[in-house]
Amino acid sequence: MMNSGYWQDLLRSGAILGVIMALSLVVEQYMMTCSDLSLTAVSLLYFVEWCVAVGLFVWLLYRFSRRRAEQCDARRGWSYAQALSYVVSVSMLTGIIVGLANTLFVSAIGYESYVEGLVARIAEMREMFAASGGTGYDAMFAEFVSNMRSSEQPSIWVNIYSSLSNYIFGGIVVGLVIAAFVRREPNIFIREDE
Repeated sequence: MMNSGYWQDLLRSGAILGVIMALSLVVEQYMMTCSDLSLTAVSLLYFVEWCVAVGLFVWLLYRFSRRRAEQCDARRGWSYAQALSYVVSVSMLTGIIVGLANTLFVSAIGYESYVEGLVARIAEMREMFAASGGTGYDAMFAEFVSNMRSSEQPSIWVNIYSSLSNYIFGGIVVGLVIAAFVRREPNIFIREDE
């Protein structure tokens, strides 16, 4: 059922996609917590970066899956289920790498610095709401900030589980479409000696 090199291909594809998505996460978190840009500029850059990351995620999953389908034995084909399981497996590896990168980034800048960077962004958001006439949000913002400051740094396992569950869900959603395009029917007319 699995051709030779399947696991190597799966690990390589997951590692490539994982490193790219991990870099995306680090850029997003750096912009949100450490940059001196205004909230509006950060929001716009964050949105653009997110759109690029999602597009890259989908394109690379499609490309890796199509390449794997082309490497399969033509007599056996590459079924929809095989393609879907490949996409979800690559997404799982990506989620593990992104969870590790999240833990490393937060640990590198320090959890307290990370929380204070987020609190500063929340303060900017509260000022924007107040300037636009939004009232009644002060208690919500104060409670949110209090909860953030009193929470402990999540463990590496919590970060990996969180990232893994997100990427599995994303892999399933995207994989349902990608698998339909990359599947190959078996070619029963190929002789054994070819």
